[in-house]
Amino acid sequence: MPPIKGLSIPQVAEDHKMSVGFQQIESMDSLPPPDYDDYFDLLQSFDSQNTFFPVLPVETSRGCWWRQSGVSGKATPKMPGRIAGCAFCNLNLQWEGYRTKNASQVVADINHLTAKHQTLSVSLVDNVLPRKTSTEVFAKLDHLKKDLRLFSEIRATTSWAELKVMAKAGMQEIQIGIEALSTPLLKKLHKGTSTIQNLEIMKSCEALGIENISNLILHFPGSDERDVALTLQNIEFALPYRPLKAVTFWLGRGSPVWQSPKAYGIRAVFNHPNWAVLFPRKVWQNLEFMIQAYRGDLGYQRKIWLPVKKKVASWYKIYAELHAGPSCSPILSLRDGGEFLIIRQRRVNTDPLHHRLTGTSRLIYLFCGRHRSIKKIRDRFPAFAEDKIVAFLKMMVAKKLMFEENDRYLSLAVPVNPWR
Repeated sequence: MPPIKGLSIPQVAEDHKMSVGFQQIESMDSLPPPDYDDYFDLLQSFDSQNTFFPVLPVETSRGCWWRQSGVSGKATPKMPGRIAGCAFCNLNLQWEGYRTKNASQVVADINHLTAKHQTLSVSLVDNVLPRKTSTEVFAKLDHLKKDLRLFSEIRATTSWAELKVMAKAGMQEIQIGIEALSTPLLKKLHKGTSTIQNLEIMKSCEALGIENISNLILHFPGSDERDVALTLQNIEFALPYRPLKAVTFWLGRGSPVWQSPKAYGIRAVFNHPNWAVLFPRKVWQNLEFMIQAYRGDLGYQRKIWLPVKKKVASWYKIYAELHAGPSCSPILSLRDGGEFLIIRQRRVNTDPLHHRLTGTSRLIYLFCGRHRSIKKIRDRFPAFAEDKIVAFLKMMVAKKLMFEENDRYLSLAVPVNPWR
């Protein structure tokens, strides 16, 4: 039988499989809207006690643009060369290249599907939203005047302006590629982001009322005690925001870590023996399972990350307690009075702290609502002596009202009126 592109077929005389490449359409614009009729026909057969309003999956792209552009240059002992995309990710093995759908077509598909199936919850199932067309998509969705409930996955580099457009269109839940609160670890993960960027987008979600369900990866092979120490230190500044979910690293077949295991201290990669419960030995040893087992520094990783696991559990408890009453105001918030601003810092089992900033102190704090370098702060306020600027910034960091990383500063208080 001649090979069929996109299919893997068993060899007649051999035990292994033959892969014969990709079979995919060149342009997503040629795709019709998804057909969910069979699913909704089945749903209609349920009695009234068991029926529900489902979430509609919709694509705006296939593949990952960060994987296409995220290629490291020179290799180092801890970072192998030419890493494409995030080091742990194997979510794009089924695609060749990166493709996007026209913004107008995306909006037309969502409009059609929500009207046809009379449901308003939509999950954008892209690995990551397109850089160039997303703002246009959400602006057009807003013009539909439908009360949509949207979910999507985005990168931490998504701007405040883009998030506001998303929120206005109905974005209520989001998963951000945060993964770590240690910039050295983010480099090992090949995220192309920093802790201060992660904190900024967590703050933005808190301000806009978008539920952030992002992950914090524990036990990444090659992470060390410095990564743990920085994570513990930086969680203290993240406590005002919705907690990250602590997840254990798993080794995905085809991921950069899987392709270069020695660079991450992995000595052996194999199918987990537990598969023998389901399959005969010859079968489970030869199948290519997408989640792999490995030998390396697993015991060490579990040990060093245990304090972070406990800290995240405490973070969840603090966040829940401070949002338990009738008031769900941000834990750390600011109200601007024009010539002054008031920061409210809520605490567990005690009265909140209040801080008033006036004059140039107020202007600097507002300017650092987006993270700024010390040079940009000096340039923006040339009449304010540099030593006074630095002293003010350090005082704000000591009170955990600002965060500093590599001479860049971020104000942490959430504005009570983000739409102003």
